[in-house]
Amino acid sequence: MKIRHRDIVLITGAHGFLGQHVLRTFLDETHCDLIVTARDEKLLFDDVADEPQVLAYQKLDVTERNEVKEAIALYKPDVIVHCAGLVDVDRCEHDRELAWKTNVRSVEHIIEAARKTDARMVHISSDYVFDGTRTPYAENAVPSPLNYYGRTKLASENALRSSGVNHCILRGAFFYGVEVHRKPSFAINVIKALTRNETFEAFTDLYAPPTLVDDIALAVIRAVEYKKNGIYHIAGPEMISRYEFAKRIATAFHLNPELVIPIPFVASETRADRPRHSSFVTLKAQTELGLRITGIDEGLQVMLRGIHDMEDERQIVYQ
Repeated sequence: MKIRHRDIVLITGAHGFLGQHVLRTFLDETHCDLIVTARDEKLLFDDVADEPQVLAYQKLDVTERNEVKEAIALYKPDVIVHCAGLVDVDRCEHDRELAWKTNVRSVEHIIEAARKTDARMVHISSDYVFDGTRTPYAENAVPSPLNYYGRTKLASENALRSSGVNHCILRGAFFYGVEVHRKPSFAINVIKALTRNETFEAFTDLYAPPTLVDDIALAVIRAVEYKKNGIYHIAGPEMISRYEFAKRIATAFHLNPELVIPIPFVASETRADRPRHSSFVTLKAQTELGLRITGIDEGLQVMLRGIHDMEDERQIVYQ
């Protein structure tokens, strides 16, 4: 059922993995008017540009205070959905200035601008705000990040909670799904390697609940629709190792699971530490947002159909 009001929603990071799914879910599920923003000079999706709900595309670097201030003042959105961010955990560890600027300062810039227009904010956070020692985590669990990426996400949450801006924080975990135009995620990297008949090394001792990106995109829409405040956890129902997930991907895509090579995770100078076990209690999201969380086998079939439906885009995914 589509949302009946005509809120203006500004989406940051609309070209990223999550952002592109949030954008398309807004178009499929709502009548909201959309301001689409990303760092590129133009909108990368030609079909989206022709949608009447898309009022404008705005080149926007969320780390630049004046750009954020001017865009929000110009469009006066009712809701700002903040998908932009630096999610490369190892890069965050080694380029801390960039990580803080991208993941924390951007939120502070949006908060400042949102106060002046009375906009609400939906912010995407991460399971990496926890250290993985006391899973599964409910929304009221005390965060304790292991790496700098997790610290930036926790800092962005804290900035929002103390801001006075109406907001909703959605914490997600280990996304997978169809994607184009951006750095491939774990699942796409598995598919690419095995399609080329190459081996793929995957960790046997890092456990997480793979989460279909469509589920958190729908959670964003529901948070906007129901005007929710507070924190919600969104994650898949099964906690498995990276190794087992890679083998499940291979089976679903009719590739050779024997090409998946089990290795242990070892933190090093080039690899940030990560929680060994990471899972969420998702009851709040299921009951208050009406989410049905997708299991791995069903989710991989959704992904498989999505890639085959893309036709010309399949080369973008696999190349």
